[in-house]
Amino acid sequence: MKFGHAFKEALEGEHYPQHWVEKAIPYRQLKKVLGKVREELIGQGYDPDTLHRLLADHNAKYSLETGDSQLLQPRLVVRPLPSAASLSPVSWEKLKALAESAAAVSVDTKHDTSESTSGVGADQQQPGWVNIPLNSDARFFNILQTDVGELDTLQSQERRSMNDNISALGNEISEVARPRKGLIKLSKSDLYRWREIFELYLAAQVFFSTNETAGGIRNSERARKQLVWFQEEVKTRQLLQKFKLEASSNAYSQFLALNATLLQNVQFQELNQTAVIKIIKKFDKQTSLGAKTVFPTALNSASFFAESIAKDICAQMSTEVLAIVPQVADYTCTICLSICWLPIRLDCDHTFCIRCMIKMQNRRKHLCPLCRAKTVEHATDVNIDVNLMDFLERWFPKETKEKQTYNEQERRKELYGVAITDSDPASPCNVM
Repeated sequence: MKFGHAFKEALEGEHYPQHWVEKAIPYRQLKKVLGKVREELIGQGYDPDTLHRLLADHNAKYSLETGDSQLLQPRLVVRPLPSAASLSPVSWEKLKALAESAAAVSVDTKHDTSESTSGVGADQQQPGWVNIPLNSDARFFNILQTDVGELDTLQSQERRSMNDNISALGNEISEVARPRKGLIKLSKSDLYRWREIFELYLAAQVFFSTNETAGGIRNSERARKQLVWFQEEVKTRQLLQKFKLEASSNAYSQFLALNATLLQNVQFQELNQTAVIKIIKKFDKQTSLGAKTVFPTALNSASFFAESIAKDICAQMSTEVLAIVPQVADYTCTICLSICWLPIRLDCDHTFCIRCMIKMQNRRKHLCPLCRAKTVEHATDVNIDVNLMDFLERWFPKETKEKQTYNEQERRKELYGVAITDSDPASPCNVM
């Protein structure tokens, strides 16, 4: 299937908003104009083979320059060859006629200044170089430049809309997932449900991958698969049925809708990027002018060519939504790999749980496990980070309670041996 037909089907079949479709790259129109570009060049003796030879031998230079109107102006300058050995007779005769004409004695002086800054070499400012008129070529790039600019504007509008939705969603989740005082009232909060949902979402790495071999922004197809995986995991674990608050169900629906909108934006951006790449490739194939190299630089559209809308949106989502519910992995002691309770902040500013620090001191290990600074031996109860302790107790009530119980068992084991900790607390006292 030809790309033009596939492009049209994709625009119609993915249920994009109509105002998006109207801003899509006009691929078929550009193909028609490209036919005129080819005809114009051939009519002047510059068929693709001739241009390929001239450019390869540095006897021609093609560039895209920005004039006062900020529109791209294509420019082709050629130097007639001293011999016709590498050109067809027709091309040679036309080039010879240009060289002999009075207008072809030198490059138009009005371009002298622009040549020094637009990459046209100084040797191409010497007499003998000829400016070739490119009317159809100019129309081709004006259409393409205008449409890419409109896609940039559309993307900015969509980004602002999603930013507003993220802020509203963050406010909703902060209400339903905020910690309550004590374990007794925890049932009135969906803190732990949201923590598990966000843990799954972070594990899915929907739009970004941290994999060493394939890291970075995911393409839309991979992002779609990861989003489906996330939804299936939430369903399998029955997390939605465990919600205590109706507002949590509504917030989750909005969270999914936001991800679906972002995915659709990524798909639409990829589709139009492919259309631009395809039409430029076709341009080069039919003209041999090498626009693939000069067009992205001349256009200077970083948002369309170099970045993805997913980057900015995911960054904001992480800050205003995911960060609302802290993950236990961010507050784990790197020695025992459980929650850092009670947190001892060493003089080197690294934090560990109190039991691990006591064990290190008992074993006369005085160096920080992370930076190797000699700070462990000086740690006392003064090093307990009270603010962090309050934070952990508020946001991780279950984990801190479990760690306290574990610490008490460890302490009893040190004082009375293994037998006292392994006994069943519910069994009666044998002595009595």
